[in-house]
Amino acid sequence: MGEDSDIVGILRHDMHKIRIAGAPSHKDSFVDSCSREADAMAAFISRNFLKESFKDDLYRESLVFQTQNLLNPRALVNQHRLEAAQLFGEVDAFQLHSTILGSQLLNLFAEARDFPYTSLKYHILLSCSLYYNFKQGYKLRDLYLCETNSPESPFQIIYQDDARTWALGPQKGMAKVHPRFYTTWERRTYISFGGEHQILDELLTSIGSWTVALATIEDFWALLKP
Repeated sequence: MGEDSDIVGILRHDMHKIRIAGAPSHKDSFVDSCSREADAMAAFISRNFLKESFKDDLYRESLVFQTQNLLNPRALVNQHRLEAAQLFGEVDAFQLHSTILGSQLLNLFAEARDFPYTSLKYHILLSCSLYYNFKQGYKLRDLYLCETNSPESPFQIIYQDDARTWALGPQKGMAKVHPRFYTTWERRTYISFGGEHQILDELLTSIGSWTVALATIEDFWALLKP
C-alpha cells in the first residue's frame, strides 16, 4: 500500500459511527502502529471536556446551537446520505480529505459516546494530520498550530473556512501544539478573532478538547451566516 492508500484508511477509520452500511470496520482501517498512535493521540487531546456517561446515541451536542441539542438530527442525516455514500466510495486520498473538510454530515456526530461535545469530523482530520506528521518523524511536541494557505501537505489541515486554513506542522505558526486546546490558543502569536467575535475568543480559552473547539468555531460561523 502506498501513502495515499494509508491516508484513505485513516480518513475512513471512524466512519462506521455514521451508521450507514458500507463503512469499513475500525480495526481494518489502520495500516500500522503509527496510524493507531495517531488515532489514540487524537482521542486523547479531545476526550477531556464534559464527560457524560451512558449516552444513547452518537449525535454531537453543540455549545453554540443549544436549542438544537434536544432535536434528533436524523432528518439532516438523511439529507446527507448521498454524501455518506460518496465518502465511503472515494478512493482518492486528496479528494476524500477535501470532502471531509467541507462535510456537514460528519460534524453531526460525536467522536465518543461518553463525550457528546466531541466531533467525529475533527477527530478524523486530527488523526490524519497527526498520522502524516508522525510518518515524517515528528512528535506532538514538534508541532505548531499554523494559519496558512500553503501547508507542507493538505493532509496536515485540521480546519478550513472562507477566511482561514489551519494545519498542524513543524513550521512555527500561531502556537506550539499542547494536548489541551486552550493552552495552545492562549499561547498563539497573534489573535485571530477580535472585535465582535471576542465572545468566541473567550469561549475558546475555556475548551480543552481540540475537536470540541474546532466544532464550536464551525458552529459559530454557521450561526452568523444569513
